Amino acid sequence: MKISIVFILIYVIDSSWCQDETVFHCSPKPGCQIAQCDPVAVGWDRPGFNFDEHLHDKEFPITCKSKNTPQPQNTADWLPLVSRNILDIGTIKSELKQLEDNVVENSRNLDHFEHSMSDQKANNEIKRQSDEVRNLRDKALQQSGQINDVLRKYAKQSIELNELKIENVKQSTEISDLKKDLADVQDLNNKLINDNEKMEKAISRIEQKLAVTDKSQMLPSRSEQITRPTQTTLKPTPASENCKLKVGNFCYFAVIRGERVRDVNYDKAVDICKKRNADVCLIRDEESYSAVMNYLRSNIPKGRLWASIWTGIKIDPMTGDVTPAYSFTKWYPDYPRTGIEYKDRTNVYLHVDLYQYRRQGMGNGDPTFGLRGVICEILI
Repeated sequence: MKISIVFILIYVIDSSWCQDETVFHCSPKPGCQIAQCDPVAVGWDRPGFNFDEHLHDKEFPITCKSKNTPQPQNTADWLPLVSRNILDIGTIKSELKQLEDNVVENSRNLDHFEHSMSDQKANNEIKRQSDEVRNLRDKALQQSGQINDVLRKYAKQSIELNELKIENVKQSTEISDLKKDLADVQDLNNKLINDNEKMEKAISRIEQKLAVTDKSQMLPSRSEQITRPTQTTLKPTPASENCKLKVGNFCYFAVIRGERVRDVNYDKAVDICKKRNADVCLIRDEESYSAVMNYLRSNIPKGRLWASIWTGIKIDPMTGDVTPAYSFTKWYPDYPRTGIEYKDRTNVYLHVDLYQYRRQGMGNGDPTFGLRGVICEILI
């Protein structure tokens, strides 16, 4: 291969031509393909040689000897060695340039690769975020469906509740109407009861008048007594002890035990009255009731504050009906006791208090109860 090299010689000339070693700085001629020559670094085997600095040099020193100077044995080989070094340096520079170009290209490729990797990471991140957004959207849709189901269920329950409220209002109105009708019926029933009581009282008075009339008719007239003596059937006037109280055509008297004795059951009360030709008292009207209560209060035994005695009135605890139907009743507070648990309390008694007039009245008890006495009556 033919190589053209231009040497630029910078030398120092003194009185003796190249008596000392002269340093030449050489570079290859432009266009020279020195890279194709065999590169050999000059002085590479010398101590302290820096190959990196050598590769970055743009000019390379060469040495030569003057022609006039005696040459050592290897002087003849100097010029070829210099030439070879120059070629080696050119080759190295060319290779260095090629390496620099390769480095630049590799740097570009690396930048492109890094940019590609960055784009790939960005794409992966975008894909990951897109998947998360898609999952969140699916979850939101699912929750939205569940919420819609709950809302539909709530709406259905709300409609049913409104229907129940409407039905409840309707039933409340019907109940109110029924209560009003019941109140009217009760008022009518009370009126009928009052009318019945008034009727029974009127009948009782008529019966008493009839009894008196019958008695008077049984008495003989004065002319009959003179012309024809007859035997009378008029009931004898009761003794004074058996007529302590007189109301209308009836005499009343009471038998009340003293001390703490309460041994008079209803059967014993009946016997007490019968032995005195009397019956157990029936209270027929409020006038008789008030008179009997005042009489009994004045006859409470000394040392006693109250007394309970039998009457002839009876009651059905299951229905509350009294017998006789025309009987007058004024009940003690919380009485009468009615219902299945009081089914045996069929007889009515009077409870009289010495001072507390409001804590008195009628009660109903079992006929086997032991009370303090009985109030008796005799028709006169």
